Amino acid sequence: MEILQVIWKNRPTDAVFVETYLQGLAFVQEQVKVKLYCTDLTLSGPLEREQEAWLNNHYYSKVHDTIQEDFFVAVVFSEDHFKAIVTNYTATEPAEHSFIHFNYFTDRAEAILWLESEKKGRDAIMFPTISQL
Repeated sequence: MEILQVIWKNRPTDAVFVETYLQGLAFVQEQVKVKLYCTDLTLSGPLEREQEAWLNNHYYSKVHDTIQEDFFVAVVFSEDHFKAIVTNYTATEPAEHSFIHFNYFTDRAEAILWLESEKKGRDAIMFPTISQL
């Protein structure tokens, strides 16, 4: 199973951030049509607003253009960051991209398990049962 993981060890500059994701995009375009992604922010802290905007306005659309399918993104936060998000939560408009399915975690192993379960769910084939009367 292919999961493209970005694990930030410290807060990236905008240039490093964009370059890292463009390398990931090149891999998806040239090698494997990855549908499962994990971004770990536990050591770096939250992304800058401009970085989030770049992902939403550029990167995710390019990934979708490449794979032509829905994809799944697990984001891993530190406990404190996650608590701050929950504490400061306000209802927002639905995500601009319906082809991205996000889930949020404080443990990378749990994030990977979720991605694996999504992959298994997509790989399952359902056969209708035929009832005999």
